[in-house]
Amino acid sequence: MTLALITAALRRRPFSLLASALLLAMLASLLGTPTPTALLAWLAASAASLEVWHTLERFILTRLGYRAPTCAERERLDPALDCAHVDILVLDSPHVWVGRGLRCLVVTRAMLDLIEDRALLGLLHEAAASVRRAALAGQVLVAIGTLPMLIACRLAQALTLLGRLLAMAVGAALVLPLIVWPHGFVTWAGRVFGALFVGLLGSALVSNGFAAPGLALLLAWAIVPGLRALLAWETRRAEAVADRTTIAAGLGWELVEALETLHAAGPLQAPIGVHGLLSPPGAPLGDRADRIRRALGAA
Repeated sequence: MTLALITAALRRRPFSLLASALLLAMLASLLGTPTPTALLAWLAASAASLEVWHTLERFILTRLGYRAPTCAERERLDPALDCAHVDILVLDSPHVWVGRGLRCLVVTRAMLDLIEDRALLGLLHEAAASVRRAALAGQVLVAIGTLPMLIACRLAQALTLLGRLLAMAVGAALVLPLIVWPHGFVTWAGRVFGALFVGLLGSALVSNGFAAPGLALLLAWAIVPGLRALLAWETRRAEAVADRTTIAAGLGWELVEALETLHAAGPLQAPIGVHGLLSPPGAPLGDRADRIRRALGAA
């Protein structure tokens, strides 16, 4: 199962995984570690993580407040998932969203209250598509492969916060900057001081023989946001594939109805934390509905 999931993840996130492999190879060469060894260790850690996640996902989600559907909820949910081998869980939340894990499909109570049965059929069929599962697995692989860069990015953010505190102290000592331009001075001077801290620490690490952590710190500010943008683009691609799968199943108009209902409900609050990992942001709902409508019209 894990090998097939990794293979599917490679198909759904080829560019971000290639970028992660190149970054890992670069760091391995700087550390003097053979690149094949580093890549094999990455794949082994990824496979173990996916296996553990798949085994413990339902247990962890129930600890986070998810529950099994009631009989009335099951009557609405089962017709949409009769062909999908997934566990369904419900979260009693006022926020409207639906998410896909490695083995579970999660939906909020607010979503069930908002969406009619016909639209729910199309929405859940799209969310349960295997491409969603593969995209999530690919995101896990990317996170494991770029863990050193993520740690360096967090360190750079901490140094930037330190620079902001220094800017506040400098502004308080000079008095005039905080009177003339209080918010702008703290913001921009903090960024300058933070960049100086990052540059000094990164350069010191490189000059003292710690090239890998030094370069990671110096480059993380650009690499991590770039990878996030790449992951978001691949998520939208996977979303489009799931939409086409739903159209092929004859549920295109049901999905359009669901998207239009969600779009009319106004801006939806994006889930955070683990919830956000299960339901990453995709294309705007209105744009998705228009794209699916055009595809249905051309069929």
